Amino acid sequence: MDGYEKRTNAKRMAILDAARELFTTDGMRRTTISEIARRAEVSQVSIYNYFGSKESLAGEVFTGLVEAAISDYERILSGDLPFAERMTLILHSKAGLVDQVATTFFTDQALDDKVLVHVFSEAIRARAAALYENLVESGKREGAIDPTIPTDAIVDYLMMSLSMVRSHDYFTKGPDYEVGMIKLFLRGVLGGAPERMT
Repeated sequence: MDGYEKRTNAKRMAILDAARELFTTDGMRRTTISEIARRAEVSQVSIYNYFGSKESLAGEVFTGLVEAAISDYERILSGDLPFAERMTLILHSKAGLVDQVATTFFTDQALDDKVLVHVFSEAIRARAAALYENLVESGKREGAIDPTIPTDAIVDYLMMSLSMVRSHDYFTKGPDYEVGMIKLFLRGVLGGAPERMT
């Protein structure tokens, strides 16, 4: 990587870091491009050149958060546990990611920003679809999922759970609600649920 590429990468990372800090404390709607530029010590033009719009920038910020968790999901998916247990762990892990981001990265004020929550949920949706497709195909190969059900139908069914993150209420439901949702999805996909869900 030459000097120009290093400077470009450093500037891009500074913008992402500044945007993440401001979005999670003030909400996306209240944060302006000029504030992000000031915090990142770059020009507003640079932000538009790198990201195009504030919404695209927010999408990259939250995609980064999601990517940090995806490696754990992939580790679970490739493990030796029975399929139903792997699926339970992944669904729990996804719910845990949403909860972690909600409690660690978002203030109550930021959670009231519907645009911000929408951008976050779309960032999760994009990566989760590919992960769930791999999970479903694995379940079919192992005989845990009926192979006559189209994979995209099952993925769409699983993805319905992601619509819950668009509502502020989801973040306040608690672990019993999350476990209940996971059990319902497992019964729908597998025709049953593991005896023990921890």
